Amino acid sequence: MRITGVETFPLRYEMPYPITYARGEYQTREAVLVRVHTDDPDIFGWGEAAMWGGPFAVTVATIEAEIAPLIVGEDPRRPEYVWEKVYQSTYYHGRKGILLACLSGVDIALWDIVGKAAGQPLWRLLGGFGRPLATYASAGYYRRDYPLDAFAADVAKARKEGFRGYKMKIGNIPQVVHGGVLADVPLRRSFDEDMARVRAAREAIGSDRNLMVDANTSLSSRVAMRYAQALEPLNVRWFEEPTQPEDVEGCAELARRTRVPIAGFETESGKYQFARLIDAGAIQVAQFDLVQVGGFTEARKIAAYAQMRHLPVTAKNYSTAVSTAAALQFLFALPNADYFELDQDPNGLNTDLSETPLFNLDEGMAVPSGDEPGLGVRIDEAALERFRVRS
Repeated sequence: MRITGVETFPLRYEMPYPITYARGEYQTREAVLVRVHTDDPDIFGWGEAAMWGGPFAVTVATIEAEIAPLIVGEDPRRPEYVWEKVYQSTYYHGRKGILLACLSGVDIALWDIVGKAAGQPLWRLLGGFGRPLATYASAGYYRRDYPLDAFAADVAKARKEGFRGYKMKIGNIPQVVHGGVLADVPLRRSFDEDMARVRAAREAIGSDRNLMVDANTSLSSRVAMRYAQALEPLNVRWFEEPTQPEDVEGCAELARRTRVPIAGFETESGKYQFARLIDAGAIQVAQFDLVQVGGFTEARKIAAYAQMRHLPVTAKNYSTAVSTAAALQFLFALPNADYFELDQDPNGLNTDLSETPLFNLDEGMAVPSGDEPGLGVRIDEAALERFRVRS
């Protein structure tokens, strides 16, 4: 079997309302899907490449003009080899950032092909542990016309629907590390106002459910320590991306000073960077984004290293049906998987793209909905065309 072509699909979905976090506000959700074709017309693979806020043209050009020529003609059932070939061929201007994000999309598609060629769901090929995954509702953004009681009601609704936890945004305060640079971020709060939101969420979700908070890399280690001190009495499950991932020493110092586990970093890429974070004690939950970290090929190594250091693993899941399928298959395969994130804000790229349900939920625990080979996602071509952005 040989790779015969690589196709990209820029997608856009307009939400009914804008949402705000410490780094900005948005109402448009965008993504780039990747389809890798083979010389077997019945076997192709789907992937997704992170492009958070960047122009479609950059991601599309990197995949189609740089990566595709390197992999056409190769055997798609050798994802480790293809990954290494691209990584080494682009070494001097790659290794992280946009190149790794684009390689992630291709790599996920190759593993989809591996599963389809073997006639097996990917979770079996990636380890086969097969333990149901606890789910958490992911939302809790800052929003206009969204008073504290309405926010608390949404958190309580997540509990009623059976979610085992809830994740909310924090850190949209004047003391953010990008203050004066991203000065147009709306809905800034004082520290005390922000903590009032956390206390309301803790009360609404209940003491028998987990609460996670996410600062989106927006705090200095010193400000993050102030948050951590206030979060400890609230029994927060994890403090996600409190600092920028480059501040390994500062984050490690934060971790030493608090009992709240530090989770991160979905904005980081590559096994070497995650090894540095783990070795420094900067994170207690290894949390990456499969569509950015380097795909399954890189994530497998990070998960294995995290297990050797007795750390749980989770994965960001906040984009399309393809990345949802990837996160589900990967986490379901692992012995040290922690939570499965489920986006609660409107997102047609997630809810409308798959022809069939990707997972079954029972009392907040998720399992793949069947034994479809590969990622287990059947893309609805009509929906794909509806969301597709053509140049």
